[in-house]
Amino acid sequence: MKKFIQIIFITIITAECFMFFGGYMLFDFSKRFFTATAAVAFLISVVIYAFAEQQEKIRKLEKRIASLEESTNKK
Repeated sequence: MKKFIQIIFITIITAECFMFFGGYMLFDFSKRFFTATAAVAFLISVVIYAFAEQQEKIRKLEKRIASLEESTNKK
């Protein structure tokens, strides 16, 4: 969860900077500018978090395979 909070804050900051420097002209958010940006940042963060978790699972599997290979090589 801590990693997700870090990802969402980074995404919100990036999205707000994008909107501040002219990105708002691409979208019409009318009166709820920051809320809409935060919602988009949340969706982007969910995707980034999913990829980060997949990477962590891959690392764990690589370690497990390496330990299994070591144990079979010892025999």
